[in-house]
Amino acid sequence: MSIQRFREKRWAAVVVSAVLGFAPMARAESSAERRLRQLEEEVKELRKEIEQEKAVTRANEQQVQHAADTADVAKAKASKVPDWLNSFTPFGDVRFRTEGFYNQPHLAHQDVTANTRERIRARVGLRFAYSDEIAATVRLASGNPNDPISTNQTLTGNFTPFNINLDWAYLTLAPGNTFGIRPGLITVNAGKFPNPMFRVGELVWDDDISPEGLNEIVALLGAPLGDPKSLSLDQVKLFGEQWTFSQINNRQDGFMIGGQVNPSMHIGPVQLDAGIGQYGWINPDQIAQATSKNTTAFTAAGAPVANSNFNSSLFNTNQIVVQHIQPPTPVGGKQPAAFSATTGFLSNWNQTDFNIQATVPDVVQAQPVRFWFEYVHNWGAVGSDRANGFQAGLRIGQTKVLGDWSVYGLYEYLQQDAVISAFSWSDIGFGGTNVKGPVIGLDYQLLNPLTLSARAYFTNFIDRPFVASQGTSNFVNNPTQTRLQLDAIMKF
Repeated sequence: MSIQRFREKRWAAVVVSAVLGFAPMARAESSAERRLRQLEEEVKELRKEIEQEKAVTRANEQQVQHAADTADVAKAKASKVPDWLNSFTPFGDVRFRTEGFYNQPHLAHQDVTANTRERIRARVGLRFAYSDEIAATVRLASGNPNDPISTNQTLTGNFTPFNINLDWAYLTLAPGNTFGIRPGLITVNAGKFPNPMFRVGELVWDDDISPEGLNEIVALLGAPLGDPKSLSLDQVKLFGEQWTFSQINNRQDGFMIGGQVNPSMHIGPVQLDAGIGQYGWINPDQIAQATSKNTTAFTAAGAPVANSNFNSSLFNTNQIVVQHIQPPTPVGGKQPAAFSATTGFLSNWNQTDFNIQATVPDVVQAQPVRFWFEYVHNWGAVGSDRANGFQAGLRIGQTKVLGDWSVYGLYEYLQQDAVISAFSWSDIGFGGTNVKGPVIGLDYQLLNPLTLSARAYFTNFIDRPFVASQGTSNFVNNPTQTRLQLDAIMKF
């Protein structure tokens, strides 16, 4: 073999070996490049996600800043309102009622049909609390200013405006730390105020009555006594009442002096509340006299002197004393006509009033059940069958928030002189005393401030009233009267 051919073969072998040796290296480099490209793509995806997160974060920061700016603006606006305005609390309610009277009692010769009327009630008040120890409250209300037990206004009168009256106006003093007294121990109200005493119904006092004068409330316990899970005395309140109902020049004024003891306690989950009150009346005959058009006096000509304190809106069903007066015949003249005047009540008034109620929570669909009973006795009543009254009832549910409901029923029996009719429940029967019968009702909370109600009264007289008019005398008949009320009331 020639040297030239040997050299050609050697270089060929070198080339083949180089190719064979570098072939694996080329394949390894391609796999790395692919892996690198995958990593680069993943990095790109991560960068995109990071950018998206940054965008979301920036948007959230902008929203937070906007909310903070809005809050700062609201705070700036609120800071412009004087602090003393926070001491005022407005409150009130507006009610619309449709009311019907069916199967009404009447005299034999009378033709009496059903009666339906629409009524409204509007009340708005403002309370100013200077501190926890002193406050003033004022409330305005619709209604007849001469009616002490109703703020209703019947829709009539050819669209003329209705009255607005000063229903409450009183000061509240609750001495506390300033005087070195336990806060809540003593509260004094002075003026014209709501009835503060514990009541389960309107047997003695109509809910709309706003007495005048003074009352004091003493809360004896600073904290409950006993075990709240088994038996505990939560509070004992003492009420003192000095109410004035009549001020007459050159005569003794009229007062109601009374009070009540009001304990409240728990027996397990059951809440018990009670109240026993005593009410004594000074010069109550002035109330009866206010229902008379005439006084017992007469002029030189024999004409009756009109009663300047006459109030036709006072509703009376109590026994009264009526004096018949025949003025003398003047010399040379004609005999004047005789006339009558109411001089007072037949009975005196010294009442004992007992109230009790029990509330059991979560009985029906998480709603409570409440039982109540009230009994009143007038120790000064003339006639043992004229002195007593009671009311007993049961309510399931309560109306506080949207969707709440309540159904209830009660029975009332109120003899003629058990209470003063001018101040007792105006809704049962025609109002007043000498009435008995059941009441049923349903309430539904349609909206948080709006309650719808339906109520029906089925009443009879205990004793048929005797009526004397136009020279004839007769008894009123005694059917079971139905009084139906449909209400919509909004509170604020």
